Amino acid sequence: MDTTESKNIVRSLYLSFFSTLAVIVLVTLLYLASQYSQKWIVHTNETTTQIHNVSETLLKAESMLRGYLISKDPEYRIDYKVQIAKLRGEIDQLKIKTLENPSQQENLRKFEALVNERVLGMDNNMENYVLRTPEENRKRTGRVETLRLIDAIDNMRDIMLIEENALLLERKSTYDTIYVLSLIALSIALLLMLFNVYAVRKRLIPLFTKLAENNDALIELVHSRDQEIALKEAQMEMNEDLIHQMEDKNKQLNQFAYIASHDLQEPLRTVDNFIALFEEDYGEKLDGEAGTYFDFIKGATARMKSLITGLLNYSRLGRSGTRSKIDLNKLLDDINKDLGTRIEESGTVITKDTLPTVSGYPVELRQLFVNLITNAIKFTPPERSPKIHISVSDSRLYYTFKVSDNGLGIKKEHLDKIFNMFTRLHSAKEYEGTGIGLAFCQKIVELHKGKISVASTVGEGSTFTFTLKK
Repeated sequence: MDTTESKNIVRSLYLSFFSTLAVIVLVTLLYLASQYSQKWIVHTNETTTQIHNVSETLLKAESMLRGYLISKDPEYRIDYKVQIAKLRGEIDQLKIKTLENPSQQENLRKFEALVNERVLGMDNNMENYVLRTPEENRKRTGRVETLRLIDAIDNMRDIMLIEENALLLERKSTYDTIYVLSLIALSIALLLMLFNVYAVRKRLIPLFTKLAENNDALIELVHSRDQEIALKEAQMEMNEDLIHQMEDKNKQLNQFAYIASHDLQEPLRTVDNFIALFEEDYGEKLDGEAGTYFDFIKGATARMKSLITGLLNYSRLGRSGTRSKIDLNKLLDDINKDLGTRIEESGTVITKDTLPTVSGYPVELRQLFVNLITNAIKFTPPERSPKIHISVSDSRLYYTFKVSDNGLGIKKEHLDKIFNMFTRLHSAKEYEGTGIGLAFCQKIVELHKGKISVASTVGEGSTFTFTLKK
């Protein structure tokens, strides 16, 4: 799926979400408005009912007054007082209902004043009425004024009812408008949601198709990876078996080298002993040429002993003990003391960086540095004082050491074979040795999970580089 298609899908989702949200908000607002409008319609109806209740209660009070005036029955008097108290309460309720309408409150004040005047007149009649002739009674009660007051009360009641009816019509009209708008909004919302569903579906179906295809491809990839993992596990098991076999072979070879070299020393000792006896018994009888031959035999025997001893020591590498922490600075100081006479006679100058403490085999690491230092001293021209520098650098997993000298140097074509067993680049007359020292160095470095190499310039010197795992 390209970037443009992704943006289009995201844009459609955003549009659908926000348009739906806007419609929901609009419908919610319309619903709240309709509830608010309906509340005021109910309020107006309650106010109208309350106005009628005041008027009806006043009429009941007048009926109770007339019954009392006619019969002088105290029950009518009590009922009259009850209706007047009720009238007061209903007028108070009406005041509460008209709090939001100043004009109605003004009408209510006038209405209340007229009602109070009427009640005052009825109370006066209740307390002071004496039964006389009809003509005298009409004159005493002020019938004309009473009728005028009642008409005024009725007129004010009608004015209040007319205003409440007008408010009711207005609020019903508002409610109807909100209702129509709500229906329109719901219709628009429904259409918009259908459109959004269509638009999103149109864009998502190709995406889901691609996802299904990618899922199938991913399942195949996982299956192939599982097969690769199973194959690698099988290969690892084979490698482990091969490693075990190689370890067994190495043990057998080392054991063979040890036994062979040990057993080879016995006939050499026999030859050496018989040569010594032969010289002792017949030395005076031999001429000069025969003595030379015996010297060659003794020299060859001595070299053979050295080679066998080197082979024995090589097979014993790594068997000196357990690994431990070794301070290489102290190790180099001890080596300098042990080689003190040779260093002093040759005028050798040895310098070094501050060396680390490493984990390794103490005897083997000592042999490593001794071999490299003695080789550097041995293969330096007599007219030149040997200069040896030991440096170190640090990485995450390894220490890298460099042992540099100013010796003879090594020809390029010999660099690849100098770590082989019994490799000599010079004759025994020029430089003594068995040719096994650098093979020792390589095996010691490999025991410590490292590698060793050499860089050299003929006539200028060599630099041996090796790593030790931390």
